[in-house]
Amino acid sequence: YTFEVECNQTYTILGTKEDYQEDKKIITTSRKNEDTITADLVLKPLILESQIIINPIFFDYDKDTIRTDAQYELENIVNVLRKHKEMVIKIESHTDSRGRDKYNLKLSDRRAKSTREYIISRGIEPSRIQSARGFGETRLLNKCANGVKCTEQEHQVNRRSYFYIVDGEDQNP
Repeated sequence: YTFEVECNQTYTILGTKEDYQEDKKIITTSRKNEDTITADLVLKPLILESQIIINPIFFDYDKDTIRTDAQYELENIVNVLRKHKEMVIKIESHTDSRGRDKYNLKLSDRRAKSTREYIISRGIEPSRIQSARGFGETRLLNKCANGVKCTEQEHQVNRRSYFYIVDGEDQNP
């Protein structure tokens, strides 16, 4: 894309495409005429194979309340479900290994269910969410099991939610 702009101005460039995460860049032009500014927008697909992919949603420590930053990400799920009226999903939430195993299982389950409730609160029919289940620390993605010393970033890898497409038309655009 190219377009001409005024000198010494600020512009917001927004790229959107159905079933992709939007990207936005803010650019400020220079005072010199004929300067070229490049602003690359990266639109990431929201649907890959049988999953809806979003950035990680974060919860406050020991909480299952949907935070404002998580709401922003969950709107991508809501938008995909609105565009694909027959799509049915399941939600899986996971924790890191810190804390008791049984507690983490319950915490991840509460987080999955609060995620489901948020999506329903945005007008999605409950029947379109087949399940919302927590798996605690039973499916770690790295070596950070009980008693293993890990960095915060390594633990964060294990705190995640997945949104699987289990039924519906147009699963793979």
